[in-house]
Amino acid sequence: MTDGLALVRARLAPASDIWFARFVLIVTALLIFALAVELSADGVLFVFWRRTLLVFALGAVAIAMCIAAWRLSDSALSRIAQRISPISQLTSRLNLFGFILSAALMLLLFLGPWRASFQTLATRFFVLWLTSLLASSFLANRQPPTTNRQLPTLLFSLLLLTALYNLASHLFMLAPTPYSIGWSEATRYYHASLLLSERYYGIFLPPFYQDLSRYVVEVVPLLLLTPSLTLQRVWEYILRFLMPAITVALLLRRLAVAKQNRILWLALFFWGTLFLLQGPVYFYLLPAAMPVLAFYDSRKPIPSILALLAASFWAGISRINWLPIPAMLTIALYLLEVPANKSILRYLIPPALYTVLGLATAYAARLWYMHIAHIDPAMFNASFIQDLLWYRLFPSSLNAWGILPSGLLMATPLFLFFLAHLRNYKNWHWIRLLGLGAMLVILLAGGIIVSAKIGGGNNLHNLDGFSVLYLTIGLYLLFQRFTPEGTAASPSPTLISPLTLSLAVLAVTVFTSNAVTPALPSTNRHVESLAKLQQLVDETTDGGGSVLFITQRHLLTYNLISGVPLVREYDNIDLMEYAITNYRPMIDQFRADVAAHKYALIIAPIPPGQLRENDSPFSEENNAWLKRISLPMLRSYKILAEFPEGDFVVLIPDE
Repeated sequence: MTDGLALVRARLAPASDIWFARFVLIVTALLIFALAVELSADGVLFVFWRRTLLVFALGAVAIAMCIAAWRLSDSALSRIAQRISPISQLTSRLNLFGFILSAALMLLLFLGPWRASFQTLATRFFVLWLTSLLASSFLANRQPPTTNRQLPTLLFSLLLLTALYNLASHLFMLAPTPYSIGWSEATRYYHASLLLSERYYGIFLPPFYQDLSRYVVEVVPLLLLTPSLTLQRVWEYILRFLMPAITVALLLRRLAVAKQNRILWLALFFWGTLFLLQGPVYFYLLPAAMPVLAFYDSRKPIPSILALLAASFWAGISRINWLPIPAMLTIALYLLEVPANKSILRYLIPPALYTVLGLATAYAARLWYMHIAHIDPAMFNASFIQDLLWYRLFPSSLNAWGILPSGLLMATPLFLFFLAHLRNYKNWHWIRLLGLGAMLVILLAGGIIVSAKIGGGNNLHNLDGFSVLYLTIGLYLLFQRFTPEGTAASPSPTLISPLTLSLAVLAVTVFTSNAVTPALPSTNRHVESLAKLQQLVDETTDGGGSVLFITQRHLLTYNLISGVPLVREYDNIDLMEYAITNYRPMIDQFRADVAAHKYALIIAPIPPGQLRENDSPFSEENNAWLKRISLPMLRSYKILAEFPEGDFVVLIPDE
């Protein structure tokens, strides 16, 4: 089989020097204009004269760059190239050092003392763009002299630095604090420990009723003789990037992409991984796609069906919207690889079989999961009855761009490639195009609807199934790995325009440029607070009182707080699900327990101060927690101590 990279190289339309120069000028101008818009926000324009002058200066620079791009000519570009040529020759021996220095400069700006100045999307992307331009200037000098090397080199540098940025921007996951990083991080580790409840708590406890697949993966560090919260966080950090990377590597392997051209292979690898991180596609969901990508072969039904069954079982113990994904992915591979050279009825028998086997296995796994979780079906299937907040699909305080526009923008570059590509392939049977298109539309619409659900998050992670299928189909078309109808040879492949290629890279860069969390906190300031919490707990248990950890329950898992019998009910994720679902049986039970002062000590999240309007992020979740959990608790309990470093309080009965 022909090397897939050779096919891709043949598909790339060359970008002339003047096109590249105009592209750089226009993108830079747009970013400068975006910076000017951000600086003029919040009513500061014409109020603070220095800020006003800076805004107008940036606007003038942006306009000047656009005019320069419009007026640029080959002769002018040639004169500029002659002037900078001596500089390029002077630095040619320092190319690798210069590239590394560019990456180090980017990390210094994002993680160093000036990090607060680079928290908005415009500033983050502007820094990424400028450092990529700088890095590509060094990288280009290491390549053989050609007339069309600038754009691929720039885009590769942008992909590489964006991947590095992602690794750096998530270092907060390794924070050396004993307390939970955010609302739910460490509670997830406690949920994983429930799979080993007899070892950790001395009693048998059922698994948590959401995302069992997540806890099967996260339980691995807890199998060690001496589990560590630090090791758990390192494991999660690795999985976040490793699982998408493995998925993309399996897909490239499936497409017979050899690694002779390492730069191009790495570019595709980084781009595909970043594409899956756009949502992101959660790491624990990807094992529902990996077996199909690794083992499906239409000529080998037994391994293919076994891979489908394994993937579907994993999907069944994952999120409910992933139940059809293994079957859909298998059907997509069938439609891409098997031509419709027979009657439609015979052609559709394998997809029908995959559908039945996949959905039946996933649904059976879900029923089994509900059985072992010992949970009311109403809560197990709560996502079907929770409120839909349609305004969240559009720009709001939760997502400045809006879920719907963001999702469409994320999909646009590949969609443009689909359109340009499929125009040349008139020998595709309509049933194949209909099947692939229908699955993509269903997954896109379903993901957008789920994103409107209360508790649905503020990013594109609900488009996870769509992203996996979209990437798979896109790479098949890019590498021309589909099988045409009949005996006719495939038509000449459509060239990929420089603009489409650039938009595809810019899109994954924008959607993975998450804000950098401040520097990692020191453990020193937590030693005293942990000792104080231990003292409060000891005083309570010595007096025969019961201690309820609503939050920070992982402290018991890792023995950071000792001597406390576990109270299973009412962890913070549990209570939040009850609150946003308005699940009255458990809400009423919780209210009765706190009214009866069942617990002598409660470790709870810091209570929300007040009800929020829709112009505040997660206002509905905040209000549901405040009205249904926090206020009933504060009517019967009072705050004994506050732990702002861990975002929690200690409550005692208000006699």
